[in-house]
Amino acid sequence: MQEITVGVVAPAYVNIPLWVAQERGFLDRRGLRAVERVIGTTDGVTSALRQGEVDIALTAPEGSIADAVAGGSLRVVAGLIDRPPLSMIALPRHRTFGDLRGGKIGTSSLREGTRHVAQRMLAGHGLTYPGDYDFALEGSHVERWKALQAGTIDAALQMIPYDYLAADAGFTNLGPVTEDFALNTVCINNHSSERKVVTHFLQALAEATDWFRGNVEESAAIAAARTSVEPRYALRACEALAADGVIARDLRCGRAALAAVIEAMRSSGLIPPDAPDPIAAAVDYSYLA
Repeated sequence: MQEITVGVVAPAYVNIPLWVAQERGFLDRRGLRAVERVIGTTDGVTSALRQGEVDIALTAPEGSIADAVAGGSLRVVAGLIDRPPLSMIALPRHRTFGDLRGGKIGTSSLREGTRHVAQRMLAGHGLTYPGDYDFALEGSHVERWKALQAGTIDAALQMIPYDYLAADAGFTNLGPVTEDFALNTVCINNHSSERKVVTHFLQALAEATDWFRGNVEESAAIAAARTSVEPRYALRACEALAADGVIARDLRCGRAALAAVIEAMRSSGLIPPDAPDPIAAAVDYSYLA
């Protein structure tokens, strides 16, 4: 049995394919044992992958795309989430997006993941960055929930089922993310990743994803045990993840989801105007063949 380390931002429900693959033996059958390393931020996961501290990363794709465009060795080899299961949760006194003007928005990174999704969502409601609000680097959705409870931020995108928890606790749910955006992907370092291992890992994830869609209640039980979340919330979260369009089909990011990421990166200056095609440089689906 070969042990591999999988870097993740947090014990988030978007990682359910990995949990199912571990619990149902899909990795064991391929001679792999995956150990999760929770790092806390998307930047931290990207750095750990670059430094060879983790073998595979389940994280936002921006860091790997930026690295590849700059000539680095990081690559996106599969997609997991095409429609982010996130909602904008605000302090109870904020009832509209307009109330967030002048406030602080919690995020896990200033360059990746929820920062871009939040900025696009707020722009759709007439708020521009940095003129109308500031970002506060708080970490994963678990840490953002703590910050909301402490009142140190005004709002943050919250992952299922934490948006349900927040609404039931009296916080304001301003609405879910509705656009496609590649939020969670499988990334590797070409310099340190063994091709056979990556291929077998992705085969296990694909099998686990199919099993999840047909066994939502059993998957919810696995997720509840991993996160200590009440079973009723875990089931709601898994039902939302099983909806069409959320999890990438065949572990390949949808075109619209990837295009949204590239657009966000260009807008924020993470990809130079004269850079090579970022998708051609960074995305390698040959491991799925």
